[in-house]
Amino acid sequence: MELRQLKYFVTVAEELNFRRAAERLYMEQPPLSRQIKQLEDELGVKLFERSKRGVLLTDAGTAFLDEARLTLAQAERAFSSARKAVEVRRQNITIGFSICAFNRVLPEIIQEFRANYPDAKVTLTEMSSQEQVRALLDEKIDIGFIHPPVELQKVEILTLLCEPIVVALPFNHPLTKQEVITFSALANEPFIICPQHVKPDLYAQIINACQKAGFTPNIVQEASPPEVMLSFVESGMGISLVAAGAETRHKVSVVYRSLDVAPMLEIAAVWRKEEILSKILQEFLSVVKRLATD
Repeated sequence: MELRQLKYFVTVAEELNFRRAAERLYMEQPPLSRQIKQLEDELGVKLFERSKRGVLLTDAGTAFLDEARLTLAQAERAFSSARKAVEVRRQNITIGFSICAFNRVLPEIIQEFRANYPDAKVTLTEMSSQEQVRALLDEKIDIGFIHPPVELQKVEILTLLCEPIVVALPFNHPLTKQEVITFSALANEPFIICPQHVKPDLYAQIINACQKAGFTPNIVQEASPPEVMLSFVESGMGISLVAAGAETRHKVSVVYRSLDVAPMLEIAAVWRKEEILSKILQEFLSVVKRLATD
């Protein structure tokens, strides 16, 4: 038994005329008659009495009509619930992000997006760049804000920010006399660094940069957030490698100097390569792209 057969039956029962029922259903009369006959054969009862004078419901047909209507109404409620669920999902956007991205670009993007689309639900999930790419491919997030490079075969990428890493020094440190410091000159310095579990991408970038310069950093203190880390630098405990923008974001008495070979802290938006993007993601991307060009 199929839902369309129930619909055919209810229409014939309401019209008590196969021709008029067929016209309501936008179909020919013979196929309609065959469908009703198949339904009767499956049920093992006659639903209609057919005669030259017209069509009448049998007792079995009358009993079946109420249940058929209930079944069709329940099916319509089920279809409506499914459609509503899809519409709700289309109004939700799930975002992966790193702490660095959140501190620099994400609040402004979300603020403008919410101003334009106040009914949209935004869910934020902190994760590393590699975790974000995996989550994108598994369709657990809609868009990510990462630190390149990553495997980009199945995702689109848009660079939002690129700034050099600089060294933060105590105010009276001998290296402050140099405008540009060679990376190798930091080999014997005590390092204050953000914990790996807090900013795994930045942590790995700093460790790799030190190793390329021929040394492993002597980490004397891990600290977070950045203002705490820089306060340790201010106290003379050691030096730290931070994004160049820290100089304007954090008011502490430390000295910032450029490095001869400066690693770049890059933040990019990534999303799945799909022919058709959801409307809510398209709208969010329009905000991202607009702010990226400002």
